[in-house]
Amino acid sequence: MPFKSDHALSLLGKAQRNGRLGHAYLITGPKAAQHEQFAANVLDLMVGTKCGTLEAWEGQGAIVLRPQSKSRRITIGDDGDDPGTIRFLEKMIHRTAAPNGWKLAVIVDAERMNAQAQNAFLKTLEEPPPRTLLLLLSTQPQQLLPTIQSRVIEIGLMAPDGARIFTEHEGKLLYVLKQMASRQSGSISTALALKKDFEDILEDLHDSIKKEQEADFEREQDHYGKTTDGAWLKQREEQVEAQIEAEYLQQRTSLMELLLSWMGDVARQQAGAEHLDLPKFQEATAALATKWEQGDVAKRIRVLRQLESHLHTNVNEGLALEVCFIEAFGA
Repeated sequence: MPFKSDHALSLLGKAQRNGRLGHAYLITGPKAAQHEQFAANVLDLMVGTKCGTLEAWEGQGAIVLRPQSKSRRITIGDDGDDPGTIRFLEKMIHRTAAPNGWKLAVIVDAERMNAQAQNAFLKTLEEPPPRTLLLLLSTQPQQLLPTIQSRVIEIGLMAPDGARIFTEHEGKLLYVLKQMASRQSGSISTALALKKDFEDILEDLHDSIKKEQEADFEREQDHYGKTTDGAWLKQREEQVEAQIEAEYLQQRTSLMELLLSWMGDVARQQAGAEHLDLPKFQEATAALATKWEQGDVAKRIRVLRQLESHLHTNVNEGLALEVCFIEAFGA
């Protein structure tokens, strides 16, 4: 269950006062939830020193890792003197100390740790020094190893009202939906055109994820290829393929959730609700609210929820989309 940041902070403060504070937390939620600011606020509260930003906390002895260079990856590193790597964190977490004897580490965009880095980080996660607080920040926690997820306490954050930020592909979907709302809807041709647009977005999404992951793999090959055997290369290829598929499925789910939010706003407009998930698109959803009957909107939402459920199985994606879009937008 996601929380507003102030409520999440109050729960952490209560846990600390009751002696139940964990040593590792996974902070999740959309980018608009401002993970870094929340992490800085957590350190302010737990340590009792007001710094306000992660940059300021670095000056007080906290270790902050971020994705490095063009690859935007957090790697294991060659040794403990390699800044910005997990080896560096392992070394420095035993040597540095923040105010009041705390040992603090924050990993920004933790899902950007590659497989080697995640496996190496497990040692610190399982056997931290006394008085350690580890914060992992992630918008895509599904990319983390299950062994990491099982050893942290997850805190999901909600975005502040009106602060939602959309990805490139979410923006494309919203544009398509807005255009659909401005045209005459309710025909098979409209539904199939919308389905084609959605498939194009999914294809572009998959291609962009594949290009990014394969570019990272090529850089790893250049770095490690001469010092490791063929078994490592084969294993890494399989890991890259799995990462591509996992990230695609996660982002496809986000697009489906956005589609449901859109249809939900149509229903909210019909009911006269004050709160909308997508207030910037209220004119478009209001237009659909006047075209469709309330019972029809409820049916369309049920169909989209069925599609969301089917996409978590081995169903043929294209066929499932066609059947659903005809039922949801063709009637």
